[in-house]
Amino acid sequence: MKPLTKRERRLVALGLLVVSAALVWMVVVQPFAFGFLDRAAQRRDLQAQYARNVRLIASLPALRAEAEAGRRNASRFAVAAPSDALAAEALKERLQRLSTEAGFTVTAMGDLPPGAGLVKVRADLTLTLAQLCQAIRRLESEDTYVVVEYLSVSADRSRIAGRLAPLDVRLELAAGWRPAKGQS
Repeated sequence: MKPLTKRERRLVALGLLVVSAALVWMVVVQPFAFGFLDRAAQRRDLQAQYARNVRLIASLPALRAEAEAGRRNASRFAVAAPSDALAAEALKERLQRLSTEAGFTVTAMGDLPPGAGLVKVRADLTLTLAQLCQAIRRLESEDTYVVVEYLSVSADRSRIAGRLAPLDVRLELAAGWRPAKGQS
């Protein structure tokens, strides 16, 4: 092998200098510098989390008041009964009471399979259009709120008689159900 020229020796020395500088950067400077950057990012994250926690702690009285209001209003959103069968009976009694007050007839009433946290009732009614509108309005706006899941209106009597006659209506209602206090 022949000896290196002066120019080649300079290039090799320059290459070794670059490699050693890169090695010093990767082994010493970079971990040290990025350690500061990582800890600064962690500090920012912790400060942001601390600020969120302070806001959450400050909002606890409002959250407690909202939870208490929810407990007071629970009866508006779910029927309280020892079992889902008794909750369905309470819904049937409510519909029967409404029919007595509004002056329409309930021709048939039965339970439907309950859903998760729901009781469902099907009723066949004979009533006028005004009574139907009033009944649905009352069912959906009075405590305990119910959802009309199905409504079928038949006006066959009017078509056959040639004049306005009572409607035959099939109504399926669903209401939330929760165990009464003292029950599990």
